[in-house]
Amino acid sequence: MSTAPDWQLAFVLPNLCLGRHELSPSELTLGLEGIAIVPASDPRVAEIAEWSKAARRFLGSFHDGNRRETQPAALIVREDWHSDIVGNPEPVIAFRNAAAIASILPFRAQWQSDGWSGVSWSESFDYHPAQLRLDGTKFDSWTPALNSMGFRLDGLSLTPDLRVPRTELRHVDERLAERLGRVWYLRYRRGREKRKSARVFRSLETAYEALGIRFRSYSSLNEVGLNAVPWATAIEVLASPDKGRVSKWHCTRLIGQHEFSVPALRWRKCWVKTKQGRSHMTLAKRIFLRLYDARSSFVHGGKVSAKLLLTTGDEAPPLLSLASTIYRTALTAYLEEHWPLEPTPEPDDSSLRAILENALQENLGTYEDHLLQAIGKSYWD
Repeated sequence: MSTAPDWQLAFVLPNLCLGRHELSPSELTLGLEGIAIVPASDPRVAEIAEWSKAARRFLGSFHDGNRRETQPAALIVREDWHSDIVGNPEPVIAFRNAAAIASILPFRAQWQSDGWSGVSWSESFDYHPAQLRLDGTKFDSWTPALNSMGFRLDGLSLTPDLRVPRTELRHVDERLAERLGRVWYLRYRRGREKRKSARVFRSLETAYEALGIRFRSYSSLNEVGLNAVPWATAIEVLASPDKGRVSKWHCTRLIGQHEFSVPALRWRKCWVKTKQGRSHMTLAKRIFLRLYDARSSFVHGGKVSAKLLLTTGDEAPPLLSLASTIYRTALTAYLEEHWPLEPTPEPDDSSLRAILENALQENLGTYEDHLLQAIGKSYWD
């Protein structure tokens, strides 16, 4: 094939497994039409491999460490969109971050079931540093430590990140994905509302770091505790006022704007100590303050212990597990404040819309159950 294909290969994602199960999506698009994350078996990727010998060799070079072939995923961009963003990695990385957050957060919320055996870490969405040249002839690689121009493909053998399982992706948070896709389109395709949308994608980039495996197999308490830093920071980016410095009260105010469906999360209060004495606030706000205090202690040399990272209640999720759901609470509150969803008519129970809506509500219930487990769900009944 001499003519360049309609889609360009932006990045290869060796750790992500898509489309091998009926519940596994065959692509991630955020509802957009010109950019997608797809398995290497996708016809558009196959067309790229047919056009480029280098791409064909590179995509076929991955194995699991025991010489068993593995199939990577690929982030592809349609030619008419690619020509607008070539040379600027921000739109592509912003899309990857949004897709990762919408895919990982629902699994994180399933703490007591099988959530941790799914795609629970952002390393699953890490891209290989090698990128295909526009003419399809060679791959070049850039990292902070090494630049490799036209590196050798003959005999190339690559493994994914062996620290994370290559489990199939399932049950994406479609409601969040669609909302993030709309903001991505406003910012990167239409060039509108850049100030408000900048906070969204700065926050997502920080959350992507928070979702990574930030400590080693044998880790100190301080290594683990420092993971509170990016979670608190990601929320602060969203809650920051137009003027002045952001405080923890800006963050609790944003979190308080989220409309929970469970009455207990809307009305029941937790007592907290303040400079003015004792005050009360909702559970979601209280969990954020625990996260904020843990971040401050680990960063500023305060007294630390494992208790800082725990919550009360029988079999309660640890604080760093709850952090991802608190982040989604703040993120959806920010999105609703600036780009509110239009109300939809009540669907007929027999319609496809009803089925999809029920699935979305089940997803939301998973997040709310995750928060209620912090002190024991029976306490709120």
